[in-house]
Amino acid sequence: MIYLMMIDEPEQKRKFVIIYEKYRYLMLKIADDVLQDKFLAEDVVHESFIKIAKNMRNIGDVNSISTKRYLITITKNTAIDLYRIRKKNIQEEFSVDEMEGITGQVVYMESDIENVVLDAIKNLPVTYRDIFLLKYSVGMSYAEIAEVSQLPEGTIRQRVARGKKILQQVLDCM
Repeated sequence: MIYLMMIDEPEQKRKFVIIYEKYRYLMLKIADDVLQDKFLAEDVVHESFIKIAKNMRNIGDVNSISTKRYLITITKNTAIDLYRIRKKNIQEEFSVDEMEGITGQVVYMESDIENVVLDAIKNLPVTYRDIFLLKYSVGMSYAEIAEVSQLPEGTIRQRVARGKKILQQVLDCM
């Protein structure tokens, strides 16, 4: 694996291989859920593993919940960044025929709204953002999130509700 060339210490290399084998399919699913494109999801997982290889010293026990959260966060943020870049680069072109019947100016484009929402989600406090993304991006149930995060289900529900409230306040100000 090319990733191993980025890591100096043998113990860190061994840990990386274990992480790769254990979490790559989860990371692929997360990236695919965000992007809805298997090929782009593979690119995201590749980029995520490069980031992980550069930061192996920040990873403790391979089987810990904090390691799993760390990997999920890196993957989601990388996928969101790629999504934003792709949306920015894709120009929606309207022909004159499509514009027929529309009076006035087009005030905004759908991709602009999506970028604002993604920015708002990315700027949520970590305690809300991670749980919010697990719920709405990955599609996990409250019970599944509670199991992964080792928090009570009621706490998960409360954090999702508070995350929604914060997002609503941010989006109302825009």
